[in-house]
Amino acid sequence: RMAGAVSALFLLDIKGRVLVWRDYRGDVTALQAERFFTKLLDKEVSDAEVHSPVVHDGAGVSYTFIQHNNVFLLTAARQNCNAASILLFLHRLVDVFKHYFEELEEESLRDNFVVVYELLDEMMDFGYPQYTEATILSEFIKTDAYRMEVTQRPPMAVTNAVSWRSEGIRYKKNEVFLDVVESVNILVNSNGQIVRSDIIGALKMRTFLSGMPECKLGLNDRVLLEAQGRATKGKAIDLDDIKFHQCVRLTRFENDRTISFVPPDGAFDLMTYRLTTQVKPLIWVEAQVEKHSRSRIEIMVKARSQFKERSTGTNVEIEVPVPYDATNPNIRTSMGSAAYAPERDAMVWKIKSFPGGKEYMCRAEFSLPSITSEEATPEKKTPIRVKFEIPYFTVSGIQVRYLKVIEKSGYQALPWVRYITMAGEYELRLI
Repeated sequence: RMAGAVSALFLLDIKGRVLVWRDYRGDVTALQAERFFTKLLDKEVSDAEVHSPVVHDGAGVSYTFIQHNNVFLLTAARQNCNAASILLFLHRLVDVFKHYFEELEEESLRDNFVVVYELLDEMMDFGYPQYTEATILSEFIKTDAYRMEVTQRPPMAVTNAVSWRSEGIRYKKNEVFLDVVESVNILVNSNGQIVRSDIIGALKMRTFLSGMPECKLGLNDRVLLEAQGRATKGKAIDLDDIKFHQCVRLTRFENDRTISFVPPDGAFDLMTYRLTTQVKPLIWVEAQVEKHSRSRIEIMVKARSQFKERSTGTNVEIEVPVPYDATNPNIRTSMGSAAYAPERDAMVWKIKSFPGGKEYMCRAEFSLPSITSEEATPEKKTPIRVKFEIPYFTVSGIQVRYLKVIEKSGYQALPWVRYITMAGEYELRLI
């Protein structure tokens, strides 16, 4: 049985007033929704509490909403809807509006009422979500600047099973680029203990392929390798929280862990995953602060790369907090360059190339005002933040075992695969 349908969709301003609304089933009015939502917002302000994104009005209507910039996107329903799919649809709606208007905010909606109504008509029908791919929608819903003179047939993709790819795509050179990007999030407390550590990974693809290609991707996924009876010692990895682009055939993945798909044209995220294994910090930073007198402070920073020598970190940036009233910086480094950034109340140390197994030093002296006010507020402690990239390297050890492209015309496609690890939220609360 299909989940319930949405009665109406509203785009509201920051005060909860309706800017645009589309009635799909005729059983909820704009006045009803606006009254309820403005009350809800007033209550939030007065009680300083944040509501869940799904609320009921006690009169049989449930509202689901998200906020983006100064706009609320709200659905109202009298039927029992699948809340997760409605929230996903609202986020997709934001993506489509951003594709059309660069940014979604009240002004861009007011400037594009006609296109907004056309999109709301195409993306939801009688309260049921339809197709939400911006690239396909923009083939037949044009903004004024690109509006076609001739009346158009909807692109085949809209009536096709493959709603994310148009037919008749042609390239002289058929290529597919796959970037395996891992972001390392780490939080170290003042005792040097790791409080939080995880890896967020993404397989980012750019495809320039003709026709309707069928792609197959193989990873060193433990479940798959064990199912095939292969030895997995040290080579296989366990992936958590895998999320696929809609083009991936999920039943096929569930049956035999094969990732097979007809890709959209251009750039998209094929898959994202998370690993919660304890990660050894790739770049370890130690800092010592000495106050020599009331008027002088010395900071010593040591940075050590804790990955294998064959890898090299690039564009390393270490941001060390300094007192907001520090002046006259005198900074020396054993590698790279460091400068005082007063607008960030920090010293920023940049190292272009940081090979594995190396250690570098940075010393800095600052002057402080010798007179401090009696009611000076204690300084809030800011963490040391680290940014870096390590090409040709993944923390998880994920490997693309193969990437095949099959198309009925039989052309040969060139697959290119790159690996890169970068710092996500990488913070050390050491000072």
